[in-house]
Amino acid sequence: MNQSPDFDVVILGGGMTGLTLAHHIAQHNAAQPARGLKTLVLEPRESYRRDKTWCYWRQASTPFDEAITHQWSQWSVSFNGETQVCRSEHMPYVRVDSGRFYDIAQREIEVSDSVTLRLGEAATAMTAQHAGVAITSEGESCCAKKVFDTRPKPLPKDILLQHFVGWEIETDSDVFDPSTVILMDFVNTAQDIHFFYVLPFSPRHALVETTHFSKVIPADEIYAGELETYLASRFGLREWRTLHREQGVIPMPRKAPDLAARAHRQIVPLGLHSDTVKPSTGYCYPHAQQQALAQVRALFARPDANPNTNPQDHAVAARSRLNRWLDAVFIGFLEEHPERAGEIFYRLFSRVPSNALVRFLSDQARPTDVIRVMTALPMGAFIRQTFRHVVSA
Repeated sequence: MNQSPDFDVVILGGGMTGLTLAHHIAQHNAAQPARGLKTLVLEPRESYRRDKTWCYWRQASTPFDEAITHQWSQWSVSFNGETQVCRSEHMPYVRVDSGRFYDIAQREIEVSDSVTLRLGEAATAMTAQHAGVAITSEGESCCAKKVFDTRPKPLPKDILLQHFVGWEIETDSDVFDPSTVILMDFVNTAQDIHFFYVLPFSPRHALVETTHFSKVIPADEIYAGELETYLASRFGLREWRTLHREQGVIPMPRKAPDLAARAHRQIVPLGLHSDTVKPSTGYCYPHAQQQALAQVRALFARPDANPNTNPQDHAVAARSRLNRWLDAVFIGFLEEHPERAGEIFYRLFSRVPSNALVRFLSDQARPTDVIRVMTALPMGAFIRQTFRHVVSA
């Protein structure tokens, strides 16, 4: 690269991960203006609107807690006619409104004189060179010392996918229990791993999702039929008002991408198609929050705050090697034994203390939590799966 970089950092994609990175950089720049990093965020969409629902077990505060609209201290898992209700007062299950999240992030960026968000603009080409990265966008070209690429990527072939469609509905009568999230209500007769998920906002207002773990994504009308049948059979509903619809596909690879093995040291992939998501569950929000904060702290840790110096120091993995390995074994089991998924999840939620299981599912497990989870699972089957994973690794 012959010219001086225009930006210290360019973030490709202004979704949840990209905006969280930008938010933390803006805060660090305000606190340390002499060491500030000039940052650009390129986001293809023209404007933000509520398009997603993020949920997680809240264990620590984040800069976006104002976007939390609901929380529950109880959740249930149902399988084969049995229901297990779990409870935690210390780690509630919370719902983040994406529209509010986007507003909070934009406000922080708007008052920053060192972080710029360009809406309606996407990178069309990117070339990594020794001293940085050349980026061509629809508006202009620029150079950066470091690029964080959070853009969606094509789904890998022949891997397990979590795919879902959700309807936020309103009814004329009280049908939902607002005290308890239906986390997983398994369909025992399904050909793949299939369950329903219900966030009850009030007795007459809820988000109801049909969710599958499989390698094949069906047509939209299949999801619609499943939701209509479930609303009728589970809640006796024949009529409702649909306020919002959402759907998604989350990759569940056995081997999540390894940031240490990335192709270009100056380009760091993050987000849904990187190592940010916990593949065995699809939870991404808390992992993205923790990874973004750690990533920005790493950028500012060096005395010169120069992201071009020793760039491999600036790729912070979202998850530990142990957590990645545990996920790989679990996903391998689900791929080989999808008919046992309901049984396995039910065993976990019924046999492991709630707080221990929440920490495990959030990748914050203590050694005793890991032991409790392992002893709750059918040891023989998982030992065989562990051996297969070691052999194929």
